[in-house]
Amino acid sequence: MELARSEISLNWSSVRWGYLGVSVLFGMIAMVPPFFGWHAILKDFGQNIPWPVTIYAYFLGHLGKYVPGKAMAVLLRVAELQRHKGSMSAGGLSVFVETLIGFASGGILGALILQYLDFPNWLRWSALLGIPLAGLSLSPYSYRWIIGPIRRTRIGKSMDTFIGAISTRLLFRTAAWAWVGWMFQGTALWFVLLSLADVYPALSANLSSGHVWLVCVSSMSLGGLAGFLSMLPGGALARELASTGVLASIIPQPIALIATVLVRVTSMAAELLMILLSRGIKLFTKH
Repeated sequence: MELARSEISLNWSSVRWGYLGVSVLFGMIAMVPPFFGWHAILKDFGQNIPWPVTIYAYFLGHLGKYVPGKAMAVLLRVAELQRHKGSMSAGGLSVFVETLIGFASGGILGALILQYLDFPNWLRWSALLGIPLAGLSLSPYSYRWIIGPIRRTRIGKSMDTFIGAISTRLLFRTAAWAWVGWMFQGTALWFVLLSLADVYPALSANLSSGHVWLVCVSSMSLGGLAGFLSMLPGGALARELASTGVLASIIPQPIALIATVLVRVTSMAAELLMILLSRGIKLFTKH
C-alpha cells in the first residue's frame, strides 16, 4: 500500500484521545466472549458455580499473566473457585483448556488472514503449515495424551470424569468464543490507529477499508500467540514485536510500534476495569 511509503511526520498534540477511550471499551468487550467459553467448560465439568463468581475469577486471573511463567493466572482463578466449593482439578483443567484453545485459535485465525496480506511467500506458507499444529488443540485426543501422565498420579485420579467431558463440541464452541474475542481485540487496535490519524495524516485515507481491520485482527491474534509462547510476564516484547511485524505491512514500522504500545496500554486499562467491574458484580450479588 502507498501508506507504507509515505513520509513520517509525528504531531503528538493531535492524538484523538477519545478513540483511545473507545479502544479501552472494545478491549473490555473482547474479554467477555472467552469468559463465556470458560464458564461453559466449567458447566460441562459439572461445576455449577454462579456466573458472578466465575466472571470475577476469570478477570482476576488476568493479573497472573504478568508473573513469570504465567502459573499465577491459573492459581488465582482456581483459588477463587475453591472459595465457592469448586473442584481444584476441574478448575485447573478448565483454565488449561480455555487458555490453550484461546491462543491456538488466535494463531489459526491470524495465519489464515495472513494469506491475504502483503507478506513474503515463505512467511505465509510457514504460517499456513502451523495451522495443523495449532489445530491439535481442537482434538479431544490431544488432551487425553497430554494429561495422561498426570492421570496416573494421586492428583490426577479425580480428572477422569472431567477429561471424559472434553468433546469436539466443547472445543469448537470454546474456539468460536475465542475467535469473537480476537475480532474485538483487532477492533480495539483499529481504534488506536484512528487515534493516530491526525498524528500521521497518511493513515486517514486507508482506515475505512476492511483490509486494515483484518490486518489489525491478525496483528493482535498472532501477537497474543507470540506472547503466550514466550512465557514472559504479559508476553512482554514478544507480543509487541509480532504485532508490529504484521502492522508494518501497511504502515511504517515506527508508527506500527507506537500503535502496538498504545494498544497494550488500552488493553491493560481494559483488564483493570473488568476486574473492578466483575468485583462489583460479585459483591452486589453477594456471592
